[in-house]
Amino acid sequence: MLFVRRMKRWQFAFLMLLAVACVCLALVSIVFARQNQKLQGEVQMQQVIINKGALSQQIGANLLREMAAAPSTDEKMRKLLQDNGYNLSANSTASPTPTP
Repeated sequence: MLFVRRMKRWQFAFLMLLAVACVCLALVSIVFARQNQKLQGEVQMQQVIINKGALSQQIGANLLREMAAAPSTDEKMRKLLQDNGYNLSANSTASPTPTP
């Protein structure tokens, strides 16, 4: 049979304090993990909105490029674009240069 000695009072108090500290740290870790998940969800929602905006901008640029190419063959499209403030030049079919 194993011989088990009783702990002294200070040993018990020290181990109890250590156990309470471990439980507190575990609870703090759980709280931070939940907050982190919540923030990640918000960031993902914002990223979805940003991606939708980038896609819309890309579609709009492609649409304007196609509309600018159309007046060379379609007089109604040329008039429509000019009436709405788009000045068409001779090289309207060239793709726009990106700004740095």
